[in-house]
Order: sequence, then C-alpha cells, then structure tokens
Amino acid sequence: MIHTEMNGCRIDILPIIKGLVSEYDRVKGHITDDYDCIAVSLSIEDIEIYGNPALKDLEYDPSDFDSVYAHFLGKFGEIDVPVPAYRAVTDACKEKGLVPFPLEMCDEDFTKAYCNCVKIGDMLKEKRLLKKAMKHGFDMASPETFVKEWDTMMSAMKGHNALALLREEHMAKEIADLTKYKRSILAVIELERVDGVIQELGEINAL
Repeated sequence: MIHTEMNGCRIDILPIIKGLVSEYDRVKGHITDDYDCIAVSLSIEDIEIYGNPALKDLEYDPSDFDSVYAHFLGKFGEIDVPVPAYRAVTDACKEKGLVPFPLEMCDEDFTKAYCNCVKIGDMLKEKRLLKKAMKHGFDMASPETFVKEWDTMMSAMKGHNALALLREEHMAKEIADLTKYKRSILAVIELERVDGVIQELGEINAL
C-alpha cells in the first residue's frame, strides 16, 4: 500500500497484479469502511460487467500477448479471468452497498485514445517482441519484478507507451478531483501504472 495526501484527503493506493487468483482475498481484505470512496482502474462499463453475476460464464478469447503474459505469470500461482483483483473490488463493494468509482476512461474515450496512439508499426512490432520474450524470458524473482519487466517490454512500442501515459494522466486527474469532496480514498490500480499515477498526482499537487 502506498500512502499520499492531497487537499486534506488521505489517498491509499493499492497496487494489484492482474491475473493472479491469490490477489482476490488480498484486495478484498483492504476494502473496509475506513474509506469514503473505493476507486478502481476500470471504466464505468467494466464496473457494470464485473458486477454481473453471469460474468464467469462469459467466453474469453485471449490475445497472443495475454497468453504469453499468463504463461509467465502462472509460475507464481493460479491464473484466472476476469481479473480476480477487480472482481474482489466489485464483490466487496456490492456486499457493502457501495459502487466503486471508475478511474479509467469510458470505453468510447479509450477507443479513441487507442486508435490515436497505437499505429500499424506497433502491431507489427508486437510479434517480434513476443518471440523475443518467449526466447529470453523475464526476471522471475517475484510477480512484481516480472510485471514491471513485462511493462518495460510493452513500453518499447511507442503507441502502447503513449496510451499508458494517457491512462496514468487520466487516473491521476480523477483521483485529484475526488480529493475535493472526499476525506479518504482507496485507489486499486494495476502495479505497472502506479508509479506513473503517483508522479502525475505530484505534478497536479504542485500546481
């Protein structure tokens, strides 16, 4: 857990590892009545989907990147979709009669951002990166080190890196806005985006 403050509001940022089943109980245990707001790096549409009881029955067709990511992350424990950490947020909030706040762009805005950032060259580079990843592997000292190294690989594609920066900026702005009328916030965000969100919050706070 990472702690910071803005506008007199306490912000606790909980980094998560997307995919690990063990994250479910860990994340759910952090969602308590100590917070005025539970925020999560999902879109408003995703929150509705995760809150659907039939979610587990939906078919999921993983991309090549998702499959390789799961292959390596599986070394640290059971993997599942939809993301267990996000299910923990929606499940815990539902039990408490709460609605989690979406930190991610809405689907329409995200699609526009993706199309503006990710170009054909990035898509062509994906296959080369996947082959390199399968051949050379990653630092598997811990799930955290793997995820960060995986994100470094993704950042080698300019479009994906630009999209990640836009996401971090958007999430930081959403958190900053929440601090204007909340006293305490728990923000559940994927590990690889946390450092960028904190940096953006610092820049907003310095204005």
